[in-house]
Parts: sequence; C-alpha cells; structure tokens
Amino acid sequence: MIMDQNDRLEWGRKLVDKIICPNCWHLFSPDGLLFISKHPDLMGDPAAGENEPRRFEPYRFNLSGEALDEMGFATDRLACPRCRLGISEAMLTVAPLFISVVGSPASGKSYSLASMSWELRRILPQLCLSFSDADPARNSAIHEYEQALFLNAAPSELTEIRKTQRDDPRLYHTTILEGTQARFPVPMQFSLWPTPEHPRHKWASKMGRLVVMYDNAGEDFLPDADGSSLNVVQHLAKSHIILMFFDPTQDPRFRDECDSSDPQLTRSLASARHGPLTLLRQETLLQEAAVRIRRFLGLTPDKRIDKPLIIVISKADIWANMLDMAIDTEPYVPGVGQWRTAMNIRRVEQVSNKIRQLMSRLCPEFVATADNLSSAVRYIPVSALGTSPQVVERDGHQIYGIRPQDVKPKWATVPLLYCLCKWSRGLIAPGAAPNKREDGAT
Repeated sequence: MIMDQNDRLEWGRKLVDKIICPNCWHLFSPDGLLFISKHPDLMGDPAAGENEPRRFEPYRFNLSGEALDEMGFATDRLACPRCRLGISEAMLTVAPLFISVVGSPASGKSYSLASMSWELRRILPQLCLSFSDADPARNSAIHEYEQALFLNAAPSELTEIRKTQRDDPRLYHTTILEGTQARFPVPMQFSLWPTPEHPRHKWASKMGRLVVMYDNAGEDFLPDADGSSLNVVQHLAKSHIILMFFDPTQDPRFRDECDSSDPQLTRSLASARHGPLTLLRQETLLQEAAVRIRRFLGLTPDKRIDKPLIIVISKADIWANMLDMAIDTEPYVPGVGQWRTAMNIRRVEQVSNKIRQLMSRLCPEFVATADNLSSAVRYIPVSALGTSPQVVERDGHQIYGIRPQDVKPKWATVPLLYCLCKWSRGLIAPGAAPNKREDGAT
C-alpha cells in the first residue's frame, strides 16, 4: 500500500522510469528534466520568477556529466519541465514516500515535525536505518525548528517556533503555471536508508525511500480558504500517508474533562500574535480535506481512500491522564535474531484503540468523519515537548514559550515508524515486549 512502487530502480545505476514532480505532481521521463543555470548573470526565469536563475534544456555536458549553462558554468541543479521549480537529484533514483501533514492553526504541527525529525535522526540508527537531509536547502525551515528546540545556544531561555505563515518563502514557493500564478508548499525531503547492519541491507536499493513531507499553514485547510489553496493542498491526493493533527486544547469537550494546569487550557492566548484562539470544530477541517482528496482523485462521497490516515492527538502531556494506559516509554523493544530493535506494534494499536474509544465518547462526529474517509485509521498520541509551555511577553504580545532544556518529546516518531512497520515489508521489525503488560502500565 505504501512501499510497492518503483521497485525496479537500482541505486546509483539506474534512473526511475518516471519522475513525479514533488511540487506540481507532473509525471515525466528523466530525459525531460530542465537544469538550473549557475552563472550569476543568468537570472530571471519566466515561470519561476525574476529572482530565480534561468532554467534551460541541456545540450552540452562536461566530462563529469554535469550540464553546462549558456555561459559554460557546470550545474547539477534540476527543475520540473512543467512548473520549473527545483527537484532534488534523489527523485531520479529513489522511490518517494509522500506524507501530508494536516491540522488546524496552532494545533502543534510545527513543533511535532521538529521533534519527529530530530528524534528520527537519533532513534533510527538503533533500528539500523539512517535518516538524513536529502535536500538541505528545502529543509531550512525544519533546521530552524530543530535549532530552536534541540541545539539552542541558550537552553535555559524561553524560545518559540514561529507559526507557519502562508507567505513564508521558506515554506512556500510560487511559479507561473499555465499562465496563472500558483503557490505550492516546499517539500521537505529526507533520505531513509538501511545501514550495513540492517538484516536486509543487500536490498537497500529497493527498500530505501525519499521521505517527502508537506507542512501547510493550518489556514490552507479551513473550509473558507480561497480558491488559490487548491494547488497548495493537492499533495493530499498523492500522499501515501496522511497525518491529521487533532488538538484537544481546541475542543471544548476535551477541555472540560482535562485535569491540567497547562496554560493552553487555563490561559488561551493569541497564536503567534494573530488574534484570540478559536475553539474549532476540527471534524470540519478533516471533512474539507476529504472533499478535496475525493475531488482530486475523482471519487464519489461513499468511496474511501486506500491509504493510512493517522490521527495524531497532539499535546499528549496535557491529556494523557485521561487514558488508562501509560505512554511514558517509547514503544520500541529488543529485536529477535538479526534485528537489533523492533517496534511493539501491538502496544501502539492498543493505545490507538483506547484513544478511539475516548474520541468516540467526546468527539463522535470526528471519528465518523475519519472512518468515512479512510479504510485504515489509527489514533496515536504525541507530545512534541513533553512538558507545558510558559506564558511570556514578547514585542507587546503574550506568547507560549518553552525552555529547550525542558523539551522531552514522547512518541514523536511513532506515527511515521508505525506506518513503515505496518505497511512496508522488512524495513522495521514488528515485535512485542515479552512478559510485560502490553498497555505499558506498571
């Protein structure tokens, strides 16, 4: 369901038969690629913009196989022939795994993505996998998030991650597409690759993946978003996995039952200086995403998509006491045989079932909407910070701040790694902790 495409590629020796542009989703053969000029005088592209280098069809190459622009400068930077936006070289040789991230404004998506990427870099070597930047330039936003939370030079001082803005050039780029300006999210790209210690490393060329993630501003998914949002969320229909963030602090029923002194419950502030926090009906956001997915795929309202829909219940440090299951420890256990580490997939699914029961009681309309959209729905708790933020005054506004030294993510990697363990064969081993309660309780 996820990992069954482009199995014929051979790493470093053979190109994929077809390239899918991660920006505009144009499908084309490798010989249709454009190159991006390197000479500083060759600026101004009719589609990508006047501040972008010119794109060109290659006809001259040096001995290293690099294309030469009009001024004779060698370049290996690539672009899509349709939208003329940049494409990483990895797209030519590695099968992509597309992941869409959906959530309302202030649902904690950016914090969770920062914690997930950082923890994946740290945890995956234990599973004999590497996780690294495939395109550092396009990952600049996630680098900034990681720097703020995990590599901060002042770990005892309050910091924040800026809210995702719809006009942030690090997160969105524009181009002229079929005569009209179009806006697309910048795809974050990571290389997921078996290390030599992996039991199936000899098949690494078929098992490795280019993980491509899309993080839109929450406003792009709101039902009243303008028509220009259609291009910017088209990845929903193409992605192999959809991560839908549900924020309990934005639901009054959760807030009423949650016994916590977290300021996100007791002092709802403006989110990144943009007015008072609104308690949203988050099932309407999921329903809007469902409408757009079906429209892009040509599905009738009664048809469900055949891809995982992972409902990420964020800010678990606030509400986890509402469950009778502990999530204080990560669901990874010692592997068997050649597997050094495995995922306790049964524990993850038991937690998912418990959360589904809780959601069915408090938010039955959300559960019904999710079930109507996907045939594979799971509920996974995540705490990006592992602790409550503090209210701080900055530039005349009150915001939520966090001290980097206090950040202790919980289950940040589970949504992605559960999908890889459940629906990809042989990349991550499933396992269970022997002689221990599966619910994680002590």
